[in-house]
Amino acid sequence: MKGQNAELKQRICKKARELGANLIRSCPVERWAEYPIQRPEFWPQHIWPWVKNVIVLGIPLYVPMLAAAPSMIYQELYDTSNRILDDMAYRLTNFITTELGYRALYFPRDCYYSIEVLLDRPEAAFSHVLAAHYAGMGTIGDSHNLITREFGPRLRMVSVLTDAPIAADAMLEEQLCTHCGRCLRECPMHCFTRRGEAEYVMDKTACTRYHVELKRAHHWPCGRCALVCPVGDDLVPYRGESLITQAGKCHCASCGS
Repeated sequence: MKGQNAELKQRICKKARELGANLIRSCPVERWAEYPIQRPEFWPQHIWPWVKNVIVLGIPLYVPMLAAAPSMIYQELYDTSNRILDDMAYRLTNFITTELGYRALYFPRDCYYSIEVLLDRPEAAFSHVLAAHYAGMGTIGDSHNLITREFGPRLRMVSVLTDAPIAADAMLEEQLCTHCGRCLRECPMHCFTRRGEAEYVMDKTACTRYHVELKRAHHWPCGRCALVCPVGDDLVPYRGESLITQAGKCHCASCGS
């Protein structure tokens, strides 16, 4: 049975790579209960009781475009990655249900009506960050972002939920966040507060309010905490160079908005 599970996992991963996923990891839904971070109503098995496993797909946000944030350049990158993720998740769900014969659905990458509604309740119905953490794609950093070896926090994710009996990936034992404090110091709204050895306390309302302001100015999201994080192989080609000139950053922020 274990061999069959591994073979099934290989078929699903092969399909996900063909659809464009850079990172693919999976985990059983029991991990939400084994390592509880959110309340049970957010656990996938409490929404769809037949779901057994969660498959997380990740794609990168390109560093030079993120360096232009906040601007329409980063907004277009963010929106494009969202469209690609939902398309991949839809097609992978279709593959699992029609080709493999298992039940499946996908949880859209954001799944909230608008940034403004998060001022009243700053929670989406499902956390892809936690799913990716449970699936071993990365670890949760001080900034509350998922930190990965490949892209640091500069990635977007989507999740496919299924009853397919696939082999699980192990959670990462090594904490990838270096606790450098850059996200704390560089946040425009000073959203983070130290609390000993744990990840920072985050003022989600202040973060959301700033994003509402950026959206009204027609260039968002902020992305500062993701940009300044020093973790990630994606930074290697740019080490020792300026990602963008200050004049270029001002140019991108003022045009198209």
